[in-house]
Amino acid sequence: MFFPHDTKRPGQDTLMEDISEALTDGKTILTHAPTGLGKTAAALSEALAVAMEEDKVIFFLTNRHTQHQIAIDTLKKIKKKTGSDFHTVDLIGKRWMCNQSIAQMMGSDFNEYCKSLVEKGECEFYNNVKKKSALQVQAQVHIKDLQRQGPLHTGELIEQCQDKKMCSYEIAVAMSKNARIIIGDYYYMFNPHVQASILNKIERELQDIIVVVDEGHNLPNRVTEMMSNNLTTNMIKNGLVEAKKYRYDGIIVWLQDMMEILNNLVGDEEKTVTREQFTNALKIKIDYEELMNQLDLAAEEIRKKQRRSYLGGISAFLEAWEGPDEGFVRIIAEHRSKYGPIISLQYSCLDPALITRDIFKNIHSAIIMSGTLQPTFMYKDILGIDNGVMKDYTSPFPPENKVSLIVPDTSTKYTVRGDVMYKRIANHCSEIIKLTPGNVAIFFPSYYLRDSIAPFLSTKRKCFYEKNTMTKEEKQGLLQEFEAEKDVGGVLLGVSGANFAEGIDFPGDILKTVVVVGLPLAKPDLKTKSLITYYDTKYGKGWDYGYTFPAFSKCIQSAGRCIRSETDEGVVVYLDERFAWQRYYNCFPEKVGLIVSKEYSKIMAEFFS
Repeated sequence: MFFPHDTKRPGQDTLMEDISEALTDGKTILTHAPTGLGKTAAALSEALAVAMEEDKVIFFLTNRHTQHQIAIDTLKKIKKKTGSDFHTVDLIGKRWMCNQSIAQMMGSDFNEYCKSLVEKGECEFYNNVKKKSALQVQAQVHIKDLQRQGPLHTGELIEQCQDKKMCSYEIAVAMSKNARIIIGDYYYMFNPHVQASILNKIERELQDIIVVVDEGHNLPNRVTEMMSNNLTTNMIKNGLVEAKKYRYDGIIVWLQDMMEILNNLVGDEEKTVTREQFTNALKIKIDYEELMNQLDLAAEEIRKKQRRSYLGGISAFLEAWEGPDEGFVRIIAEHRSKYGPIISLQYSCLDPALITRDIFKNIHSAIIMSGTLQPTFMYKDILGIDNGVMKDYTSPFPPENKVSLIVPDTSTKYTVRGDVMYKRIANHCSEIIKLTPGNVAIFFPSYYLRDSIAPFLSTKRKCFYEKNTMTKEEKQGLLQEFEAEKDVGGVLLGVSGANFAEGIDFPGDILKTVVVVGLPLAKPDLKTKSLITYYDTKYGKGWDYGYTFPAFSKCIQSAGRCIRSETDEGVVVYLDERFAWQRYYNCFPEKVGLIVSKEYSKIMAEFFS
């Protein structure tokens, strides 16, 4: 009844029926649903039907700002078509919604800066919204006006709040109290502190919530990153600069002691350490709790003068380091950087289920969806979902519009790397570029391999190099230049799992061929080995869950940039002999039409003719 379109796509009706049944039964459905099936419309329409019937609130969670717009557009269509009375709020992080000038402030620094301004009554935008925690009359009027406009993207809300000199975040949070759908990042549900805060503000319990996780293959990593922390000698050096600048003489001594402890703990190779090895060494010098308190107090004062402080980050690590051992690994290592050697003490989470299990157990129901949620049983396991339903769907796009090739003539295995292999890979890439009447995207396992192979490419086409650190504006600019080359053909040289391999659409004839060079397997470092051991002990599938499947998911994501609609046509080339090996070949979600051949020139020429 809430479906926004006149007709359903092939397979979309089955997807909707499965979602409806799972939500009605209070279960979590894990859906591997390829691009083009209409996941967002299916999920929102079915979730909205259950939420309206049973008075639940939908949390539509995504790690991509672009997906916020798609969700808002879908809800606008639903509202227009059905005339239904429901409110929506689109939330991003408080820092990104702030109307103050807060450029380059880190998250923890911003939170303290914001808190300080509000407590001192110095934020004009907050004061125009709240007085002694109560909404001002003008804010209530503005909220009613925003709600009358229907679903608004966060950019639209921020712009209108800026005009009214009101805090965008506080207005959005106030709107969320009566919202049927809250669109936000994963951390609104999966960060314990943020979850507790938002549920308190909307006066709801977990059992009142239906969760929709978009791009669900990203959820495990996002949760483990959220639960991890690290301390580096660079952080301590920057903290020393602050302490000296503002004359915190006692803290200077403690930080110097901390630096000495890290130097004594580190060895020639990375190694695991115990919690006590670090804390006991520190406690010889100073009381652990007292150190955290003093760092917090100093950081608060420093932020008043320069808005950001490294001392607060050091204190946050010390607090995290006191956490549990189960599902975590503690590693100390030294690595090189352009600033010289850096020692890093890491407290890394291995198991997202430490957070997600109880959430999926206690919420009303959930949808976890992605075009690369393969294998679904892995995600069910590692997210700790007991009451789960697993569903796989096939692509709705015409199979004749796409050619998928495995070319088993090269490898990026560490044992065969070198100029000879790099030249061979580059020769194949050069030939594929030549055969493609349009743009080509080549995704490598790493920036190092990309920069080792690219000099051997032989092409007159314009090449676009993705960079590890790119601003939003730089990404957009590169994409626009790349798209402008579609008639003569350009070459995008990117990395699997990075900026342009996921979350970026190249619709129509913008992209004709994608080449996936090698497998982006994780470095066989101590953290990866610890993850494999952990999942082997827990599920008996350490290599699959901790090594093979995550890498293969990045390959499929990269390949997915090529065909984004039922009218798109293109070629996907998997360039590595290992793709043809049984253990990796079995990972392909769809093997129908997958060709293993070194004679790709003839196949590509016929397809593009």
